[in-house]
Amino acid sequence: MTSPSDRYLRQHIALASGVLLALLLLPLAIWMLGAELPRILPSEHLTAFHTGAELFAVVVAVLVFAVGYHVIDRRRVAASLLLACAFLAVALLDFLHLMTYPAMPDFITPNSPQQTLLFWLAARLVAAAALLAYVALPMVSQSDGPPRHVYLIGSLLLVALLAWIGLWHAEIIPPLFDPVSGLTPIKVGLALVISLHLVTLALLALRRELLQRPGMPLVAAALVISIGSGLFFMFYEDLTDTPFVLGHIYKLAAYLLIYQGLFLESVRSPLQRLHQAHRDIEMREQRYQQLVETAPDGVLVTDMDGRIVMANRNIERLFGYPRQQLIGQPVERLVPERLRERHRMHRRTHAHTINRRTMGQVPHLRGCRIDGTEFPLDISLNAFDDSEGRRITAFIRDITDRQRREARIQHQATHDSLTELPNRWLLHDRLTQGIAQAERHGHPIAVMLLDLDNFKMVNDTFGHHEGDQLLKAVAARLQGALDQEATIGRFGGDEFMILLTNVEDEQAIGQVAQRILGIFDSPFQTEHARNLASTGSVGIALFPRDARDECTLVRYADMAMYEAKHSGRNTYAFFSQHLDAQVHEEQRLQQRLQQALENHELELHYQPLLDVASNRIIGVEALARWTDTELGPVAPARFIASAEANGLILPLGDWVIRTACEQLAQWSRAGLDLRVAINISAIQFRRHDLVDHLGRALRATGAPPEHLEIEVTETVAMADVALTRDQLRGLKALGIRVALDDFGTGYSSLAYLKSLPIDKLKIDRSFIADIGQDPESDMILRSIVHLGHSLGLTLVAEGVETEAQRDFLRTIGCDLYQGWIHSRAMAPLALADCLETRLV
Repeated sequence: MTSPSDRYLRQHIALASGVLLALLLLPLAIWMLGAELPRILPSEHLTAFHTGAELFAVVVAVLVFAVGYHVIDRRRVAASLLLACAFLAVALLDFLHLMTYPAMPDFITPNSPQQTLLFWLAARLVAAAALLAYVALPMVSQSDGPPRHVYLIGSLLLVALLAWIGLWHAEIIPPLFDPVSGLTPIKVGLALVISLHLVTLALLALRRELLQRPGMPLVAAALVISIGSGLFFMFYEDLTDTPFVLGHIYKLAAYLLIYQGLFLESVRSPLQRLHQAHRDIEMREQRYQQLVETAPDGVLVTDMDGRIVMANRNIERLFGYPRQQLIGQPVERLVPERLRERHRMHRRTHAHTINRRTMGQVPHLRGCRIDGTEFPLDISLNAFDDSEGRRITAFIRDITDRQRREARIQHQATHDSLTELPNRWLLHDRLTQGIAQAERHGHPIAVMLLDLDNFKMVNDTFGHHEGDQLLKAVAARLQGALDQEATIGRFGGDEFMILLTNVEDEQAIGQVAQRILGIFDSPFQTEHARNLASTGSVGIALFPRDARDECTLVRYADMAMYEAKHSGRNTYAFFSQHLDAQVHEEQRLQQRLQQALENHELELHYQPLLDVASNRIIGVEALARWTDTELGPVAPARFIASAEANGLILPLGDWVIRTACEQLAQWSRAGLDLRVAINISAIQFRRHDLVDHLGRALRATGAPPEHLEIEVTETVAMADVALTRDQLRGLKALGIRVALDDFGTGYSSLAYLKSLPIDKLKIDRSFIADIGQDPESDMILRSIVHLGHSLGLTLVAEGVETEAQRDFLRTIGCDLYQGWIHSRAMAPLALADCLETRLV
């Protein structure tokens, strides 16, 4: 790349060369046009002029040699050496020409025109050939040619050969001076010199890259002036005329231009580039220093003895030491005192093998600030060499924030975000480790699964936020109730896992389970000051008694937990082998129920609802029935409970609504004035689209809404009175009647009953069973009937099985009843036959 200084220099050289050429070629042009040039040299001064001119030429030629021989430009080494040594030969030949000039005293042998002309012409030919070679040789990055003394020796040998010929054997050269015709024989040699110069000029014009170099325009000007000098020497008439004088002056000018061109080419321009390179280096060093100072990391440079030689601004910020105080100090000053000796030994051992180490390769490094506080850091090392020896660069980064972020990410990955307890992944890892330790030490471990009872009802009733608050409160109480040896984690949803890795026997495990259940003795208070009562069921599996791998242990604990739920909830159960069979049976039941729903294998049977006074059928209750091809008849309580547990209750409930509406529409078209009651589960009742769903079913089937009745249990209705009120109002708006089922088993109050749009109260069968056996039950029944009538409600007794029960109900004024005393639930055809029989 050409520097600005090179371009500036080349422009001014071209301008100066042009002006010089014009001045020097003007006399030549005048003379060649035939004009008479004035005589400028008296004859008496010829010898002095000739001597002075030739001595000056010798000096300039020697300068050309001195400059070119110590060339700096590495791309022109061979060309510069060749030109330099050739001009050494030219200087010596010009000197021999001067000393053998006839007007000078005899030199070694008697002086003669033949000698002086031989040396003069030889000097011109050597110079012309050297300039041609200088232009013709290629530019290379380095010279692969002979060493420079070979050029020097070759030049001296050439001069010695020509001196031997010229001084002692000049007669072997054809006469160069003819006294009759003048210097005609030498003109042939001058023509050859001029031809070489013309070829050199042409080659230089073709080599544009070379011509662009700073000194080459001067060399081109020297070639032109040399051609002018040769023309003057070819046509001068005597030794004192103007062409003779101008020929010498032109030769001197050409020598000076060659010297100046070679100086620029080989010395000045390379030196300028060298100076520019130095300036670039200084600029890069300044930029490097700026980069080091502005680097986000601390940068520290030490020598091989571990002494600090440079520190940037961030080192001051990280460690608190002023930089001037650190220079010359051992790097161990920045290491905690307890680690300094180990660091010093490690540094001495590995100092000579350090090449490169990136960040993160050595964990748990510590730094020590000036106040003695420690902090974690990460270091990247690199080694380099400078004029003072090997240096080690350390890039130091404070990773306190990074470690905090990593710890936070690690905690988030292994802990539940809501309760801050270990999550399923960490529990699995702790259980795996616990099993490995138990196998080595031969002690048992216990896996306990705690599931909150009726947690879904809390979510559905009070919202997920309140459910989350309950989970957090349970987690806090669990941590307070159990010691540090127990691992407590949230297994998922409303399930918690407790790992006991150091247990003695089942009795001790049972005591822990009792403590766990004890946390539910008092209600949990949420952020909204709501007291939530809850219970839990705990399942327990033991290693190695029950299983020896974590997956099986967890599965068995889950089976035991469901056994605790089936045993009445709010209790605990240990795994036993019969539970495995029960769980498999439950899974089989769920799979068959799923297939039954998909294949429409369930049926709706209808149990009559009768008037107590007249014993007339006024309606029916739709009840699902299922007879499986593999399982046989399945009790409704069994498959409905299974559907509620595995989420099939919604598709089952949708099927019941659709089928019952279709049957109601069919009876209505047949002219039967029957009401059809449908039981709605808790999950169905909490659906926000329940009213819309029932409306679509009525419209799709054409069933009359005033003959459809929805039964909701008292427990479900009272769980969220506001929700119940909204849902019931929506149902009443459709024309659907509403019955409160299982009345007497919940916790409804008179105020709530009065505010809800209810049409019927269905008295739970537990009260009916005690009629005639328990006076208190009889009194309660009388009170319920009186209360219901006072609220304008119809009273229905469930589970009536004896005449005595029906008679008592008639006595106290109960409106309707249903039960086996009349009939069980029947298929639609059987019910039709029953109705026909009654009509007949």
